[in-house]
Amino acid sequence: VEDSGPGIPPGDMEQVFAPFFRLEQSRNRETGGVGLGLSIARAIARHHGGDIVLENRSNGLRAVIRLPLID
Repeated sequence: VEDSGPGIPPGDMEQVFAPFFRLEQSRNRETGGVGLGLSIARAIARHHGGDIVLENRSNGLRAVIRLPLID
């Protein structure tokens, strides 16, 4: 998944996977989530032997989910 937003500061790249962590401090429950999406998604991916990797691009962020191939 790719977007054209501001990306994530390098120092927060792993922190965003922590439960309830949100980069956007101005958001509240009515305008944003509670900070569980990436935490849950990574837990599911890892439970299946994979992972989620975030990469800043020149004009946004890329999220890649990698899962093992099952024969």
